[in-house]
Amino acid sequence: MTTNKFSLVAEASLDRRLFLARALAHGDTLDRIPREQADALYQSIAAIAHKLITMKTADLSDASALRTHIQTAFTLTSLGLEYGSKGDLDKAVNLLPKNRIVKFFQIGNTLMEKLIDRARHLLEHAVIRPPSRETQSLLGTDDTDLETEGIQIYTQAELEFLKALLIYRISIRTLQVTIRDTETPRPLFHLAEVEMIDQQLACIEHRCDYVKALPLENLFTLDPPLSIFPNPIEHLTIGLIANLVLYRQADFQLDEDARQDFHQLAYVDGEVRESFRQQLLDWIAQYLEQAQQPEPVKTYAVSYWDDCLQMEGRQVSPE
Repeated sequence: MTTNKFSLVAEASLDRRLFLARALAHGDTLDRIPREQADALYQSIAAIAHKLITMKTADLSDASALRTHIQTAFTLTSLGLEYGSKGDLDKAVNLLPKNRIVKFFQIGNTLMEKLIDRARHLLEHAVIRPPSRETQSLLGTDDTDLETEGIQIYTQAELEFLKALLIYRISIRTLQVTIRDTETPRPLFHLAEVEMIDQQLACIEHRCDYVKALPLENLFTLDPPLSIFPNPIEHLTIGLIANLVLYRQADFQLDEDARQDFHQLAYVDGEVRESFRQQLLDWIAQYLEQAQQPEPVKTYAVSYWDDCLQMEGRQVSPE
């Protein structure tokens, strides 16, 4: 049986947390948006929702998918209004009667599509691929010695974050150097969340640039392979840090004995010695400077190394 999409839109309510709902309530309080005008605005959003459903829903019996598109219509319109009014309720009340509601939807849609395009690009390209057969031949490397799986630069939690974004959902509440845990994806309510997503995507993008600037020639000959770790780039980074501290060389191989030696030398009660910490952060900043990486990548990489050092300190067993 086909779900009646028109009835679903009619039954949908405007979440009070949305800026659009707050603007309509503010206009009502000021007697600036008559009931008829508010109804007309709602009908315009309903028309947008109908169009989204027609364009993006193959199975009209899937009520859950239909409700998602209805929510998306409300969300994008609200984000566009908040963006256009700079979050000022008085300005929003002035804008609503003077503009077609679809204009605000288009603004919100443009904001989100830019983020979604970046998420799609990361899902496809934020992976270190093993050398091609031609490259292996030039290097004189037998391909049977190499792991064949790509190494994800994003964590599993970041994978969930990226996938949620593709359906206009957010799964984090705060900006993180590395996303380690996510929540159940929920609809977007505020422009500040869009800005946070933008910054979080930049973190993953900067990590990609940082990693790809490293000497990765022997990355796929490491034992065990990096692809088995839930957070391979953190393991790679700690391997590099440990080799710099123990042997003063840029290498990623890290066995358990070397890791323990590194812990004993670099940590006291789970806290990294400040002298080692600063030397290491200076090293990666200088390395990326020589690699001609832009300032945002260098700044992020320093924060990332600091975060990795702190997380590694939590693995130090008390004596």
